Amino acid sequence: MADAIAGIDHLLIDSSDLEADRTVWERLGFTMTPRGRHPQWGTGNYCTMFNQGYLELIGVVDAAEFAANASRRGSRKQGPGLSAIAFATADAYAARDTLVEAGIAADSTKDLSRLLEGDEGTTEPRFDILHLPPDATPATPMFLCRHRTPDLVRRPGWMDHANGVTAILSVTVPVSDPLAMVSHHERLVGPSAVAVTDEIVTLHLGHETVMLARHDDLLALYPELVPETDDGACPAVVTLSVADLEATTAYLRGASVPVVRDARAVMVAAEDACGIAMVFEQAP
Repeated sequence: MADAIAGIDHLLIDSSDLEADRTVWERLGFTMTPRGRHPQWGTGNYCTMFNQGYLELIGVVDAAEFAANASRRGSRKQGPGLSAIAFATADAYAARDTLVEAGIAADSTKDLSRLLEGDEGTTEPRFDILHLPPDATPATPMFLCRHRTPDLVRRPGWMDHANGVTAILSVTVPVSDPLAMVSHHERLVGPSAVAVTDEIVTLHLGHETVMLARHDDLLALYPELVPETDDGACPAVVTLSVADLEATTAYLRGASVPVVRDARAVMVAAEDACGIAMVFEQAP
């Protein structure tokens, strides 16, 4: 499946208040893009772009339009924290053929766009999107994304962050039974890309990894980062690469962000980062 999925393109994080959450991430040292709007969906977003991958805050900006299009949204989760994972692909149409041959009933590839409200006016980035069926991605909704207009979403200055982040390294998703999901994800990414260690399932996708772990195991690994109870939210743990760990630590502390520091990383709890815990690690 290496030809179909090239890694993590971006992570979607649900927001109940886009403007408030944008300011939270700006305090964390992220440069945020101008607000985007999804025509006929009732949702909008702010993104923080990296050299490799990006994070997307997504929320409702038109309640009536959002309610009217509930049936079109498919299986994407709604609620605090991680709501979906978008994989990068070089060719969404060829990827669909590959996935169908593997027995995955992928939807038809769709040409989608969003309106990006920049200072110079509104532009319209376009994407090829391939949604994956729930039975193929039981851990969390997943889809494939190819950028048709990458120059509109990666502009000078947008990838310069005060916290020094340059890329997504991994995302760990809390699930009820990781081992029960092994066969589903082997079919999606190929058996050689799936590893199991101490009941944690790891998908190796290019330079990034997706890990599936029980909430209790996630709590044991990161006791100060994720909530003690699972109340329906998805407090995933996202690991980000930074250029200078000491500079990142100094920035976060200078911004009065509560942090946890150990020998390898500086960390921010999910409650302080819009529902996802963040682990900042020194770039290799």
